[in-house]
Order: sequence, then C-alpha cells, then structure tokens
Amino acid sequence: MTINLQQLTALLPVLITMFTAVTVMLSISYNRNHFFIAVFSILGFISAFCSLYFLIAIVPIDVTCLFHIDSYSILYIGMVIISSFCACIFAYSWLLKYPFNKEEFYLLIIISSLGAMSLIISNHMASLFINIELISLPIFGLIAYSSYQKYSLEASFKYIILSGVSSCFLLLGIAWIYSISGSLDFLSMHQVFESISKNEKLVVLFGTSMIFFALFFKLSIIPFHLWTPDIYQGSPTSVLSFFSTTSKIAIFSVLLHFFSNISNLDNKTLYFILLLITICSILVGNLMALLQQNIKRFFGYTSISQLGYLLIILFISKKNYLFSLEASAIYLCNYLFSNIACFGIINLISNSNKKNNCDLISSYQGLFWSQPLLSSIFTLVLLSFAGIPITLGFIAKFYILSIIIKEHLLIIGFSFIIGTILGLYCYLRIILNLYLNPATSCKRDLNVSKDWCHSPSGIVICISGIIILILGIHPNSLINLVKLTI
Repeated sequence: MTINLQQLTALLPVLITMFTAVTVMLSISYNRNHFFIAVFSILGFISAFCSLYFLIAIVPIDVTCLFHIDSYSILYIGMVIISSFCACIFAYSWLLKYPFNKEEFYLLIIISSLGAMSLIISNHMASLFINIELISLPIFGLIAYSSYQKYSLEASFKYIILSGVSSCFLLLGIAWIYSISGSLDFLSMHQVFESISKNEKLVVLFGTSMIFFALFFKLSIIPFHLWTPDIYQGSPTSVLSFFSTTSKIAIFSVLLHFFSNISNLDNKTLYFILLLITICSILVGNLMALLQQNIKRFFGYTSISQLGYLLIILFISKKNYLFSLEASAIYLCNYLFSNIACFGIINLISNSNKKNNCDLISSYQGLFWSQPLLSSIFTLVLLSFAGIPITLGFIAKFYILSIIIKEHLLIIGFSFIIGTILGLYCYLRIILNLYLNPATSCKRDLNVSKDWCHSPSGIVICISGIIILILGIHPNSLINLVKLTI
C-alpha cells in the first residue's frame, strides 16, 4: 500500500495533531512545563485548522479504503478543532490550581481530537470502531481528572462500563453485517444491500440496529441516556465543553454517513424505531431538565433533547441527502458555539468560586447585578438553545421545522412543538434566575473578576456570543459557507 503526496496532504490536519501529541508526550517525559504544553497544544490546533485550507483544492479524495475526505469533512474537522482549542484555553486557568499532574490533560484532549478527526473521514467499519475507541479512551481520563472531587471517579467508572457495553454492541453489529455483505467498506455495503434476499435482510437489519444502538449510546439518545446526567455532574466543567461537542459532532457525522449508505435497506421497522427514539429524546430530555436543580445535570438532560432534534435530519437523508448535510451543519454549528459559550461561562464562575463549587442553579441568582455583560451573553446562549429569533439557534430550529413541514412528519412535528415549549420554559427558568435579587451566599462566594473579558477564556466566551448573535441576524454568510462545502 502506497500513499501519494496528494493523499498525504489530505491527511495534513490528522498528521499535525499526531505530531503535536508525540511532542507533548516527549516534553512531559523530559521536563514538565504547564505553560509550554498548553501553548504548544493550542498552537498545534491552530496549525491543524490552518492546514484545512490546503485540503479544499484536492477533495474529494480516498486515502486507502479506510478514509474518504470531502469538503463536508473539512467543515466537521474544523468544528472539532475549534472545540478542542477552546477546551485547552478553558482548562488552563483551572489547571493552575490543580494540585496534581496538569500536562497530561492536554495530551488526552489531543488524542481524543485525533480520534474525532479520523472518525469524521472514516469510510470503513474497522476505522469506525478504532476511532470511536480512540475518542472514548482519553475521555475516561478526562472525566476522572478531578478525582479528588465527589462524583468524578463514579462518573468515570459508569462511562467506562457502559461504553464497554456499547462497544460490544458495535462489534456485534459489524460482525452480523459482515456475515452477509462480506465487506466492511461502507460503499460495498451499499451495493450488496441491493442484491440480498429477504432472510438476509433480516440479519443485516439486526446488525444495523446493533450499530445504531452503539452510536445512540455515544450520542446519549433515549433509551441509552441514563449515564448522561451523572457524567455531566461528575465531570470538570472545563472538560464539558469538549465532551459535549467533539465526540457528538464526530459521531453524528459518521452516523449520517453510515445512514446514507444503508438507505436502500428500506425497512419500516427501522424507521419506526428511529421515530420512537427521536420523539422520546425530545420530550423526555426537556421534561427531565425541568426537574433539575444542578446546572450540569440540567444541561445533560437538555443535550439529550438537542440531539433528539438533530435526529430528525436522518428522516430526509434518503430523499434529500444534500439538504440533510446543510441542516446538520447549521444545527451543529449552533450547538458548538452555544456549548462553548455556556460551559465557558460556568467554568469561569466555578473557577472564581471560593469553594470551587457553583453547580446549583440557585448559585447564579442575581448574577446580572454584579456581571451584566457575562449574564447577557449567558442569556443569549440560553435563548439560542431555546431557538428564539435573532440567535443562531432560531435558524437551526427553522431548518428542522422546514424538514418536518416538507416531509409531513406530523407526529414528530407535534413532539417538536411540545418539546420546544418545554425547552423554552426550562431555559427561561435559568434566565429569570439571573435577574432576580442576588442571594446572600452567592455574594459571599462568587468573585468573578471585572476584567474577565480580557482573559483568554473571556475572549473565547465573547467571540462565541458574538457569533451566535451575528449569525442569528445575518445567517446568509454561514449558509453560503455550508453550501460551498456540500
């Protein structure tokens, strides 16, 4: 097997990330220097992001049978890099106070990002499985990084065990499909499915369902969601912006790619299961969020409903694949920047808290009166999650609604309306809390610096807020960019 220069160029972001990982590893073994490792990791991600420019002229391209890189992959890889870059910035201020080894944190982020990038361009079951594991294994360590805190180790153990079970489902599904298709290549599967008998289709259907279950677990879709609130509560806040975006973006991209390749496996049972899972995720996610007092658990449940909305896109991937790509890119773009801003703000407040614990929703009571700009950005982010006009979230929800109307998905449309009303109530509950009279305990413990917007974390939060607002008012620039990549 030989790889030519063009294929090597196509792998440039992955190669740069690998080089960064190796250098960070060697640097840690030689001489620990937190500042150097943090800066080098951030520069590595910036270099990987810039290298995407060289891919534009050469895609689409196959790199062996394992990877297929197209312009759409470039957009998703860009999102993953932005998420990883922001996670390193958020983590730096938190790790300054961390009493144990700090440098390995960046190494775990880089390796997991490497898995996410490779997963996005995967075109083969072998690379799909390996890269999902490459994303997950460093995340076990990241969740348990604040092991001295309550729930952290427990959350990590839960994720390890349940992730292991989902990997078993994935391998089982791959094996069942291979027994019929005789190939692990996505494209070959598409061709084989057209010529198989009715009995063989049942075997393939079983295998496909197993793969879906594994991917739905990683996306924390109902009924595979039980781990989500506990993991969100137990994870360090600086990890959450990475965990809630990078793995979800990469796994949804491969889910959409895989689903488009088996669309000729027309089966009503599969679509019925998908319909049921989508509706339950939207409704239960929002309903459970209503009952939460812990802000991390709250966003854990709302992430379930957010990804439930995203699953609606799968219903048009067969008829109108290009529009499904456009809708998913817009939706995930909003999901990315909203999560970065949201968890950036929570991380900033947690780091400023004397007890390093500001997880209750009531802790944010009256924040506006001491931090008006921070509260305004937080309000904007919550409105974007709810899908209110002049935010990017409204454009994303509008795409989903247009799919529902165009395809006459009446039952999903009904759950979409109920879920949106419930979600709006959930987010308004936190927004109102920000503008109430400040609580006495909060005044005593919270001490966010007035110059927070001049810090690297503050700049990232402000830029994310501005992007959500500007793209919400003038979405054409983003829509045109997305259309160029399709």
